Amino acid sequence: MKCSCRKGKKISSLKKNEVKELVEFLRKFPKATVFILELINSFRPTESEDKRWKRVFLAVKDMVSFSKLPLIEMEKLLDLLERFFVKGSDRRRGDFLEVLVSEAGPFFFKERNRRLNQCRLFKGKRKISDKEIDVAFVSKNFMELHECKSNMIRQWRDPLTERSKRGRKLLFMNSLTVVCNEERKVFPCCTGFEGKLAVKYLTKLFESYGIDNVKVVGRKEIIGGLIDRKTPKT
Repeated sequence: MKCSCRKGKKISSLKKNEVKELVEFLRKFPKATVFILELINSFRPTESEDKRWKRVFLAVKDMVSFSKLPLIEMEKLLDLLERFFVKGSDRRRGDFLEVLVSEAGPFFFKERNRRLNQCRLFKGKRKISDKEIDVAFVSKNFMELHECKSNMIRQWRDPLTERSKRGRKLLFMNSLTVVCNEERKVFPCCTGFEGKLAVKYLTKLFESYGIDNVKVVGRKEIIGGLIDRKTPKT
């Protein structure tokens, strides 16, 4: 029996307000993507609005200097990032990440595929778990499943065992290569805005807990997927 992802949401339910505006901005100015993803990854819930605003100002200043962002766009971007980042929420950042992954992926296969958002896994008619898959790409021969966290370093920290909620989710993702590998090759992924060093660290951390099947997808892969998305979606 094949595994499938069902009962998902439409991407339009995630792509609202500031999320939609920011995605459209990145389409217009793709060279600014790395700066914006790094800014959002730097978010800390305990920081004051003043500190967040300072981060926004410095990020936009760097965009103007290094990505040739037109000065006329600077005021628009400052307003957008203030609404998104300074006064925004973790949920908004999570929705933005899921939208980017939906548009940039899949990362590990090149077949025509169907994308699903916030779905549940089934094997035949049997639901495998109530655990949600944030973004799934399903093709004839492959299935790529993403657990999205806008700050993976903060989320995936010791202990990652069966006794912890974090550990149970990772072990569930790790098991899917066995549970669902009969007719499709499965790629479970933890995905976020981190750079190369953090991705390498998380990969080693997962391996230390025997979580060998979960791939860590970071900023580099997301940006690369957005720039070079060749696989048609259905």
